[in-house]
This record gives sequence, structure tokens and C-alpha cells, in this order.
Amino acid sequence: MAEGNRLLFLALCLQYLPKAEACPNDCTCYSEPMTVSCQQQGFKSIPDGIPLRSQRIFLQNNKIPSVSSTSFSSRQNLTVLWLHSNNISVIQAGAFEGLQRLEELDIGENINLRSLTPSSFHGLVRLHTLHLHRCGLSQLPTGIFRGLVSLQYLYLQENVLERLEDDLFVDLGNLTSLFLHGNRIQSLSENVFRGLRSLDKLLLHQNRIGLVHRRAFHDLGKLGLLYLFNNNITVLSGQTMDPLISLQYLRLNGNQWVCDCRAKSLWEWFRRFRGSSSVLECHVPPRLFHSDLKTLDHRDLETCLDSSHQIRTSIFSTRTRAGKLPTVETPRSGSRDGAIKCCQPDSEQSSLIYTKAKPAPSSYNSRGSTTNSLKDKENISKNRYTENDLTKNGTYKTGLSDAPMGTFSAKLDQSLDMLSPELLNNLEDSTSPTTKKKRKCYKKPKTDSSPCRLNNGSNRKHLCKTALASAYILLFLLHPW
Repeated sequence: MAEGNRLLFLALCLQYLPKAEACPNDCTCYSEPMTVSCQQQGFKSIPDGIPLRSQRIFLQNNKIPSVSSTSFSSRQNLTVLWLHSNNISVIQAGAFEGLQRLEELDIGENINLRSLTPSSFHGLVRLHTLHLHRCGLSQLPTGIFRGLVSLQYLYLQENVLERLEDDLFVDLGNLTSLFLHGNRIQSLSENVFRGLRSLDKLLLHQNRIGLVHRRAFHDLGKLGLLYLFNNNITVLSGQTMDPLISLQYLRLNGNQWVCDCRAKSLWEWFRRFRGSSSVLECHVPPRLFHSDLKTLDHRDLETCLDSSHQIRTSIFSTRTRAGKLPTVETPRSGSRDGAIKCCQPDSEQSSLIYTKAKPAPSSYNSRGSTTNSLKDKENISKNRYTENDLTKNGTYKTGLSDAPMGTFSAKLDQSLDMLSPELLNNLEDSTSPTTKKKRKCYKKPKTDSSPCRLNNGSNRKHLCKTALASAYILLFLLHPW
């Protein structure tokens, strides 16, 4: 009797012991925690027979094309699910429904996925890591991350996203890392990052961002790392950066920075910033090209570039500030030996300085030649000129001599008959009193016998050939026969 009772007790115990579940074919199963490993087996569908008690399922590097609504149903103990590097193009609604203990979901590197439904991840209240990188996603529907209150890491890099909807991440109050680099995002709106009060890392590099709203970062008070390099940003205000009070690492290199008055507030913000930052290379104006915006003097940022208000010049160098006139440098054009040409064709224009709309010059450097034929031609001088020498339209009031240094001034109206015979006897075939012989300018003669001019002003009485002829005639008349 006692032996029979003992056998009955053992039978009852065996009946209530958990039965070992079979492992799917071509998979490896482990216990504690219950793990099913089926990676890299060439599966073309999710294998049958995955134990209901599974806590971790690894199905990466297969050829699975879709995830149905019943693929993982009733796996309520599941905490880790890896589906990356497959051929998934469709994820049915409710595919992850009921997985309330799921903490990590990786469906990255499925390049044909391209789109998701707004309810794809609803109900995953314990999810802390979501991988959606390299999925060919062109948009993220509003509400797709709704209810993911435990999410801490979100990987969205290397998709083809062009824009992010306002309040897309509004429920992700515990998110600490957001990876958005390598997309095609063009702008950041006012509320794109609203709700991300715990965000520590934000990677936005290698996009096409050209516009950042001044309040785009208003909820990012805990952000410690911001990458915005290799975008199309030209201007970023200091007010935009002010909310980032915890920022320690900032990279803004690889953008097209405009270093004028619009960069002043960002320059001032950098004076207060105590973290680590990359170089901000200026692209315009040309005089500051490749300069680091952070190291500029505040006077470099006093003027604003404006295509309707620039100093244009052909051979003048203009490095100006507000209220100052451009300085005139030695011209770079001329004959091969560096001599200044004395003979200019009638149709050729000398260099011209002019401004549009405003009298104050811009700090923008330009060497484009003018095409305005209504302006009086102005000539080159090595002297500096005061503001009184300018007219309202920016040109000089009086003609500047373009004669070689040391020749007669354009303002002198002296007649050769005032010269003494002694001087006339020693007169050579040259207008230059210097010992170095002047390089001749060769010009095809015209029918009107256009003379070689000593100046370009209104006084044109003394011409080169006339002066020389007059000297010989006067010498002939005064010679005692």
C-alpha cells in the first residue's frame, strides 16, 4: 500500500512539471533566459514552432519578406527581437501587438521597408531601444511613436527622410539618444523636438538642413551632444542655441557659413559657450574665406551682405567697414612688365566704383567688372581719397590722372611758348622727365587720329603729338638764322 501511494505521488508530480518545448529546425535554443537563435539560416519566412516562453528571438541576416499580425502573437515573455538585415517590405498592423514586455526591437537594414503605419509600435510600453536605420523610409507618419513612454534609444539614420513632422517625438519624454544622420532633412521646425526633455545626444549631420527655426531646440535643456556638420546651414542665430544650457560637444563644420551681421548673435553665443566645438569656416565674404567664425573680431561682423548693395570693382580691392571708403591698390592689369598703359581705346572702360541704394560701402569684396555705361570713367591713382571726393552715386568728383608717375599733371595748363630756349634745345622725344625710358604703347591708328591722352578729365588741350610738334615748330621759329 505504501509503495502504491509513492508511485501515485510521483506520477502527479511528473504531470505538473513543465514540458520542454521543441526548438525550430535549423535553430539553436538556450534556456535561462529562453533564447531562440535562427540567424543567418536563409529563412524565407518566420519559422514555425518558436516556443511560447521565448524571451529572446534572433532572426537577423535571413531573407524574410514580411511580418504578419500572427508571427509573434502569444509570446508575452518576449523582451528582445532582432529582425535586422532581412528583405522585409511589409509589417502588418498589429504585428507586435501584445508584446508588452518587449524592450529591444531591431528591424534595421531592411532597405525595402520604405513605410510604416501609424500603429506599427502601439502597445510597446516597455520598449527602450528601437532600430529603424537603413530601411529606405521616406517619411514617418504622425503618431508612429505614440505611447512609447519608455523609449531611450531611437535609431533612424541613413534613411531618405526629407522632413520631420511637428510633435513627432512628443511622447518620448525619456528618450536620451536620437540618431537622424545621413538622411535628406531640409529644415527643423519650431516643434520638431518638442517633448524631448531628457535628450542627451542628437545626431543630425550629413543631411540637407538649410533652415533651423529659432525655437527648434527649446525643449532640449539636457542636450549634451549636438552634431550638425555637413549640412547646408548658412545662418544660425544665438537665440536658437540659448536653450542648450547643458551642451558640451558641438560640431557645425562643413556648412556654408555667412560671416556678416547675421552671424553676430552666434558669435556672441560662442563667447559664452564653455564646451568643445569644431571650426566654423566662413564661405562669404571672400575676405574671410576659410576663417573660423569663432575667432573673428566683432568688427568683421558689423556689415550685412546684400546683393542690391555692394561695391563692385574691376581692379580695386575693397576691404571696408561701415562709414569708411575703400582703399585703392596698385592695379593688377597692364603691360607684361608691370607698366601702366597710357593709351586706352575709346570703347574701353577704366575701373569704376559705385554703390547701389545706399552711400555706405559694403564689406563684401567683389572683383566683377562694371557694365554701367552711364557712369563717368574714373582713373587709377596710388593716393587715398577722402569722402569729399565722392559724389552721391559713389564716383569721384574730379578726374584722376592715369598718366605715368612723373608726367605733367592734368591740371597744368602751361603753354610751351613759356619755356626757355635752353630747355627747348634739350627737349627729347618723350613726355617723361624720368631717366628711365617709357615703354611705348602701340595702337593701330584710327581715321580720326585719336590721340594718346595724358588724362581722362575734362582738360584735353595738350595732346602728346601736338605737344611734340609744337616744340619742333617753336624751336624752328626761335632759331637764329
